[in-house]
Amino acid sequence: MFKIHWNKKNTTEAIYACAVLAIALTGISLVVHIGVVYAAIRAFLRVISPIVYGLSLAYLINPLLKLIEGKIIPRIRPKKVRMSSALRRVLSLALSYLIVALILFLIGLLIFPQIVKNYGVIVDSTSDFIQTSILRIGNSFGLDPEKLIAQVSEHAEQFLTYLGRMSGQFALWLLLFLVGFLISFFVLLHKEHLQASVKKLLAAVLKPKHFNSTMRVARLADRTFGRFFIGKIFDSLIIGVISFVVFWIFRMPYYPLLAAVICITNIIPYFGPIIGAIPCVILVLTESPIKAIWIAVIILIIQQVDGNIIGPKIVGNALGIKSLWVVISITIMGSFFGFVGMLIGAPLFSVLYTIVKEHTEKRLQKRNLPTETAAYADLNPLNVFEEAVGMTPEHFTATVGASLHVETQDKTEDAPELSPEEAAELERLTASLDLPEDAEPKKVETPETTVPASEDAPAPEEETEGEG
Repeated sequence: MFKIHWNKKNTTEAIYACAVLAIALTGISLVVHIGVVYAAIRAFLRVISPIVYGLSLAYLINPLLKLIEGKIIPRIRPKKVRMSSALRRVLSLALSYLIVALILFLIGLLIFPQIVKNYGVIVDSTSDFIQTSILRIGNSFGLDPEKLIAQVSEHAEQFLTYLGRMSGQFALWLLLFLVGFLISFFVLLHKEHLQASVKKLLAAVLKPKHFNSTMRVARLADRTFGRFFIGKIFDSLIIGVISFVVFWIFRMPYYPLLAAVICITNIIPYFGPIIGAIPCVILVLTESPIKAIWIAVIILIIQQVDGNIIGPKIVGNALGIKSLWVVISITIMGSFFGFVGMLIGAPLFSVLYTIVKEHTEKRLQKRNLPTETAAYADLNPLNVFEEAVGMTPEHFTATVGASLHVETQDKTEDAPELSPEEAAELERLTASLDLPEDAEPKKVETPETTVPASEDAPAPEEETEGEG
């Protein structure tokens, strides 16, 4: 019967080759059918969006729940009244969600009445402003105003159609958000049990080393996201109140609506003030160009105060990364996940950046190289090596090579010689191994049998050191 001679090395190479081929084919298929893949990802995200909303809300409400359950409830509870932990948790959750609902209601009270009350005025003033601008542009450049108005009307109809689709999506998003609100309640109600279950599963699946690494990354993410979002929410509320008061003092039109827009968009780092300022300036521009300039200046001053005074006091350096990486992370995540991606992009990149930084510094420490980034500004790799090791690369190579040669020579001289019987037995065992046809066993050279020299025989010449 035909017998297959398996070779461990060749089998491993074949498995690697098949894996590389499968990965390459999968990548080519994903690139060719990128539209289908993107649609499948969006459908999957839409299905799990209530769970994502629920976990996100639970994470944001959890600090408020800790404050109420640990600080407020024990103080307002009568001393003679005993309260179980389950009852205390339910009361704390009820108060937490009541406070969150009250905040959302106040924000809605600022936005929606202004939109309903001034909807007709905003539409009429915007229409008059667009027509006046088109006439001025046409007269200045010698263009036909009627054709310009027709083109603008066509684009306006397309924009209104897009708004109609967005209103339907907004209703669906609101329904998913309400479902997520309900999920967050049960997540917070049983949060200790859920945390223990996740840790139990990870401990059963992962090795102790990987389990500890996963827990460390989870604590890092919790610390980064928690400090960023909680600080940004308080900072945005303060900026919203300041904007409301300043807009009211300067008698800006639609000042409650403008303050709410500034408050909401300020949560996004760097891009948030710009995103909030553009619609505010355009909206006021339909009423008065002079007031539009004033509101742009006011928003600029408020954002400078926030960036240099309020923000550092509340948020601090929660992300720990440079502005360039913040902009890149917000741009990439915003292009994939929209407004939510712009919110989570910066803290998510901060976590990844910290993990890569720690791994890089550990490798540098093993090589006795400096871990400070500034040490590599004016140094080339050779100078860095010389400062870390204390010698040039050529000198280091020569020294290590010489030491290895001496050590190998000492080991060779100390190695015992095989007897003829032992050498023959070793050769017999090597020949009996089941090796593949292409792998020839190495022959072991047996030392020649030495005959005891007689007294008359001349003594053999000793080999001088260094020969061979």
